[in-house]
Amino acid sequence: MKYTFLSKWTVLILTIFTFGLGYYGFRLIADQQTGTGLLALALGGLIYIFAWIVAFFDSIQERRLGWVLGLILLLPVGVGPVLYSLLGPRNTR
Repeated sequence: MKYTFLSKWTVLILTIFTFGLGYYGFRLIADQQTGTGLLALALGGLIYIFAWIVAFFDSIQERRLGWVLGLILLLPVGVGPVLYSLLGPRNTR
């Protein structure tokens, strides 16, 4: 049984939100609004974690074990979900 919300497009949207919140958070910190900036960065981090989990389960669901391993290896670098959403399996919905 395939879940349609688990797709590379969902991961792409979530990572775009993550990068947007990261940029916004750093801008707020630069403008001396540290508390709000840190909150935006924390929210971006939580969304990124969710995007990684969606990419991980989607790659398991598609039986792409290379992507599963790639996501695990790229976890410290932080670019796994971005690469998965742009270069991932083409047959996901």
